Amino acid sequence: MELRASSATALLAAFLLSGCAAVSLARLEPGRSTEADVRQALGEPARVYAAADGSRQLVFPSGPEGTQTHMAHLAADGRLVRLEQVLSEEHFGRISTGTTKAGEVERLVGPPWRMQDFPNLQATAWDYVFRDTWDYIVDFSVMVGRDGVVTDKVYARRPRGESGFR
Repeated sequence: MELRASSATALLAAFLLSGCAAVSLARLEPGRSTEADVRQALGEPARVYAAADGSRQLVFPSGPEGTQTHMAHLAADGRLVRLEQVLSEEHFGRISTGTTKAGEVERLVGPPWRMQDFPNLQATAWDYVFRDTWDYIVDFSVMVGRDGVVTDKVYARRPRGESGFR
């Protein structure tokens, strides 16, 4: 009985926290919200990418092995230009084998939750997890060769009912 009660409590807590995060995200307004507002809503970014024009990208993964990574794009004056969830089929589709470099992958979809070396392929798999348009949890790997260029992309849907976390 205790196990059920603690499971229910944990589920309720996770639900409430996700609701709080959604409310915080809803308060962010492009053109009005500042970097401080973004950090207050999402916490400290995992990565910050600066551009030559003074604009910046702040990356907020929901890891480990989370199905969402938010990317906040800030103008040179520190105002929010846009906020997007980048672990999606659309964003993964922008990664091209043979041309996309490792640094570009991170700017498109953020850091992977795990990196696995495959010596026989002379590549490293950058692993992501996301929810596809059919509402399946999908394991997505970007294979990065020793030269830092994407050599392949691999998608594998999980059976229905498997969570995004192991």
